[in-house]
Amino acid sequence: MNAKALAVMGVLLAGSVLAGCEAQTPGTTRFLGDVGYEDAFAAARSVMGQYYPLADASVDTGVIVAQPTPVDAAPERLLGGSPARHAATLRLRREEEGVYAVTAVRVQRAARFTRSHMPEPEENYSGVPQGVSLEEAASTPEQNENWITDGYDRDVERRILEDLFRTLNPQAPPAPAPADAPE
Repeated sequence: MNAKALAVMGVLLAGSVLAGCEAQTPGTTRFLGDVGYEDAFAAARSVMGQYYPLADASVDTGVIVAQPTPVDAAPERLLGGSPARHAATLRLRREEEGVYAVTAVRVQRAARFTRSHMPEPEENYSGVPQGVSLEEAASTPEQNENWITDGYDRDVERRILEDLFRTLNPQAPPAPAPADAPE
């Protein structure tokens, strides 16, 4: 075989391997129409508040952040599972043609490790530590929790965006169901 044939086979092999990998990207985007940004933000804040308690909302940045909310999720292992929660964010973006909304609903799992103090590079084990470990620092249990993103809840993202679109465009026809939605 010549070098060109080997290169083509390598590209085809890499493409077939990568085609099987379906990495989830954060968020679902929806065009809201030619609506006012302030109206879109007020509606987005109201709709997100119907799904989750809000932690922060800034009209200047267009970002609405929900408080992490516990959810019932399928166990991630055979015997039991770790607690799960949704951490949701909605971002508005102004464009020439109108306003876009991007919603990301992360499904997070409680991690099984705890934070601990790692020695600084200049510290050695023969001397006295130069700082206080995180375990000894004044902190709350919530500050010591670790959550790992396990994926995204696309169904909830779509429902939030559809409710937001309906709020801003009540006269528009209903959106078609996504191809992967159950009948």
